[in-house]
Amino acid sequence: MKIARLFLFLLLCLVQFSYSQEAKKLIYKAFGSKDSSDYYFKLAKKNIKTPADEAEYYFGKNGRCNDYNQPDSCVFYGLIAIQKFKKIGNSNSLYYVYNNIAASYRKQGQYEKAISYILDGLKLAETENKEYWLANYNSNISLNYHDFESYQKGILYGKKALNYGLKAKNRDKKSITFALNAIAINFDDWNKPDSALYYHKKVFNYVKGKDTLDYSHTYNNIGNTYMKQKKYKEAESWIKRAMIIGATNSNGVKDASYYYENATHYTNLATIAYNLDDFAKAETLFDKAYFFVKNSKSAEKFRDYFQQRYLFNKKRKNLEKTVEFQENYIKLRDSVFELERAKTFTELETKYQTAKKEKLLIEKEAEAKQKNTMLIGISLLAFFIALIGFLIYRQQKQKNVQQKQEYKLKKEISKIETHNKLQEQRLSISRDLHDNIGAQLTFIISSVDNIKYAFDITNEKLDHKLSHISNFAKETILELRDTIWAMNSNEITFEDLEIRINNYIEKAKEAKDQISFSFAIDPELKTQKLTSVQGMNIYRTIQEAVNNSIKYANASIISINAKKIENRIKISIQDNGIGFDLVTVEKGNGLKNMQKRIEEIGGEFHLSSSNEGTLIEVIL
Repeated sequence: MKIARLFLFLLLCLVQFSYSQEAKKLIYKAFGSKDSSDYYFKLAKKNIKTPADEAEYYFGKNGRCNDYNQPDSCVFYGLIAIQKFKKIGNSNSLYYVYNNIAASYRKQGQYEKAISYILDGLKLAETENKEYWLANYNSNISLNYHDFESYQKGILYGKKALNYGLKAKNRDKKSITFALNAIAINFDDWNKPDSALYYHKKVFNYVKGKDTLDYSHTYNNIGNTYMKQKKYKEAESWIKRAMIIGATNSNGVKDASYYYENATHYTNLATIAYNLDDFAKAETLFDKAYFFVKNSKSAEKFRDYFQQRYLFNKKRKNLEKTVEFQENYIKLRDSVFELERAKTFTELETKYQTAKKEKLLIEKEAEAKQKNTMLIGISLLAFFIALIGFLIYRQQKQKNVQQKQEYKLKKEISKIETHNKLQEQRLSISRDLHDNIGAQLTFIISSVDNIKYAFDITNEKLDHKLSHISNFAKETILELRDTIWAMNSNEITFEDLEIRINNYIEKAKEAKDQISFSFAIDPELKTQKLTSVQGMNIYRTIQEAVNNSIKYANASIISINAKKIENRIKISIQDNGIGFDLVTVEKGNGLKNMQKRIEEIGGEFHLSSSNEGTLIEVIL
């Protein structure tokens, strides 16, 4: 699909605009290669010779970011592309840009902005009578009404899209099947399964053989309808067929649709599993689903995931988890899919329809005024000299504004390129650490183990020393992995930190099964963002505190808690061990390092201890 779209926009470039052949080749390579895309785009930028080259460069960046699930960058480059295309008068490429920007905003849950760009595209399509795009944009409106649970209106716009698709030149299959799916999912969630299945299965009238590879979501949607009818085995069969088709179609490319569709597949399969009382299977599938949900960056997929996890834990009678996922679901649903937004959408649509009617009236009035063209011409002649002066002034003003905008754009692009260079350097260093130092440490472990097994070592001290070297190397590898993790991230969420801490606790449990560990994090902190330095220092502090409790405290319980208090974060690490006297006991390197790490990131470090245990509190 991406290659076909690329051929289309390159053809448009050749027909309508003067385009550098070298730049064209480089943008083609950049668009088709994920790993080397940035490299080819840089070369293409150096070969820009005309305004058309520049417009198509930003168009290519917009399309690439859309396909590889980079919504913020997709919007950034798309806005520049719109400006450039309007300047050279290329409306054909504008349709794709409007569509990509709207898709990015919808994915992020910014529906007002998404709708605004859909309506911009719809306005343009109506002006130029582009039936393919009239079908496409009406289908998008149908899907937005579906998200707001206005299913009747969603079906209305879906059918409008279908009519345009059927009238389009050569009866375009993609626009027809897009409309059919939009109609079907509205019927599905409106609890009209028979109508939903009718429109879903109608898709197969327009796709034959290998063409079905592009429509794996149709199989999933049919499975979803059967699932709501509690026909779980039949539903599972359709969803698994969808996954096979999707995997075949992707050819190993993990683009935006790959994560979006798999988020849907695994969430549905998990739902089926728990409804069949296979809770262990459901848990495994939900874990897989979360990976794809997270990488899809889709508010809709997060909503569906939280809803099903809430219902799963409710059925399992896990009250704590039920409340947690219910709160997450309600919070997301209220913030993203709230009724006020649906109201805003309706208002935008009404304004658009009103403007359309006003435009028709204006056109009719203009036709009547044409009869008085001579009179108008005489009137215009009287203002001719003044108009020339005004145009000269306006042109100069526009030039000044344009120069300011271009300077601002260049500055922003420079920032992005500098950021990318720094990121590349960080990735290069982390790769060197992993490939060189990590490999050397692994070789040391292997060599020590080989010595121990190859020779009959009777010297207890030597055997102990070799074991110590091997264990030290293994610990160093773990430390190295943590460092690489932090280096590869511009920022770290508390959710990322939670996963890291949980992994560490699981390992501690294996080593010290007589100690009971607990870890709780305030749900409000899940999306809290930290710098890589903050995240690493917090993680190391928690790790050191737990290690001290294990080694010296003789504790049976170790607990870690993270809470949000007003606008600050409070983290506590507590044990029920023997404690120590803060006055008489000299602080070791471990305690000093913990305090130093927290102070380096602007936090407070508090330590208290008694014969009932030790408490460390970190406030940020």
